[in-house]
Amino acid sequence: MKGFLLQWLRNTDRFFSRLTRWVKGLLGYKPNWPVMVAAYRGYGRKEKAFLKGRVLKDRRIIARNVNSRWRALINNYKRFSSKEIGGARLQLRIGENEIQLVTDEEGYFWFDGPLPLPLPDSEAQWREAQIDVISTPFRKVDVKASGSLLVPQPQAEFGIISDIDDTILQTDVTSLLKLRVLYHTLLKSAALRRSFSQAAAFFQAMHRGHQSGPCNPVFYVSNSPWNLYDLLEEFLRLNGLPDGPILLRDFGIPYQEHPKKYKGHKHSSIVRILETYPELPFVLIGDSGEKDAYVYWAVAQEFPGRIAATYIRDVRSGRRARRIARFINNVGADIQLVQGYSEAARDAARRGLMLMETFEQYRKEKKL
Repeated sequence: MKGFLLQWLRNTDRFFSRLTRWVKGLLGYKPNWPVMVAAYRGYGRKEKAFLKGRVLKDRRIIARNVNSRWRALINNYKRFSSKEIGGARLQLRIGENEIQLVTDEEGYFWFDGPLPLPLPDSEAQWREAQIDVISTPFRKVDVKASGSLLVPQPQAEFGIISDIDDTILQTDVTSLLKLRVLYHTLLKSAALRRSFSQAAAFFQAMHRGHQSGPCNPVFYVSNSPWNLYDLLEEFLRLNGLPDGPILLRDFGIPYQEHPKKYKGHKHSSIVRILETYPELPFVLIGDSGEKDAYVYWAVAQEFPGRIAATYIRDVRSGRRARRIARFINNVGADIQLVQGYSEAARDAARRGLMLMETFEQYRKEKKL
């Protein structure tokens, strides 16, 4: 019922948006609002890429280092009342590949497929993608933006896939009627949001593994809407967490690219990552507040031998922890239910995934 209502509201909004544009066109109205591109970090190999973004009316969000709850409320209102631009034509350039795209009704564009001209060898993990918006309905524009594409290095030992909410970012998803979730979402900026103790040290140590520098790719998968992308990107930066693609979902609408295979946004996103890097094992990190343990176990069954470790952070809910512990015991899953990231670090070091001294070094540097 909830999904039906959300879809009905979305379709109604689309209808009136189209009707408004049509009437304005008949009256000779020429839009002059500024256009912006929200470029989301992508990932791939030299021969393949997945990159997504959105074309929107620029709402002039002043977001960096915001410490005022009033300003945070204004910014978050603008994020959730975004004005998307469907039917925008753009050119995406990845290496020597030029790809013509058109945004959908929600303003999204994406490329997911092989690259006719493989990317050249490079020591850099991140490759640049150029985005040129050529036109929107009723007018031509010239809007340029750049995106980033993660291409792991050959020496990567494994990849890391992590949830965000209540895994690294305090969200309080288990609160009564999710009232604290609403409070955090509406009245807090990235600078006002809290990360969990020692999360940055653990992720950085795993990111580094046994190499002399950061090498193992990190991916963040969350059920949060794309509207919060820029806030989450800034949160990672402010809290010393590794850069990585942030894979979110369209607000209230199921993931669109593979509807026949759809088993939930997190599952679909993780499967796409594992299929992109068939030679890499992965570590999965989540929390007991939602269904991470069940999703991760299902992925491990589909990709036997590919999951090097799974860590579920206990959100301090005894009922949920006991339920997950029973599930782990019943299916015999190799899932570690941990109280904190020091416990996860000790287990990861025992498995040979990272060095405990690296974790301690990052912990002391960040005073965690």
